[in-house]
Amino acid sequence: MPVPDTRLSVRAGEWQIAPGQPGHTYHDIRVVSVHNSHDPAWAWVHGHGLECAWESSDCAKPWCWELLVKVDVLAAAAAGDPP
Repeated sequence: MPVPDTRLSVRAGEWQIAPGQPGHTYHDIRVVSVHNSHDPAWAWVHGHGLECAWESSDCAKPWCWELLVKVDVLAAAAAGDPP
């Protein structure tokens, strides 16, 4: 699984906002943590949008995004494989 601060790029179909609710957009996220879900093909990812690292951002939240992401996408990100 990707370690904290790994950049994770997810495309439509690779993530869900909740079980059974597929995401339809592209996002780049900095991983904070990865957690198991009820479905072994998916894992919960807590993370920040890349804009949270901008100097003009005062993001003090522990994480801004909570998404279900396909485990194979997470494995590819951990291995450093390009999207």
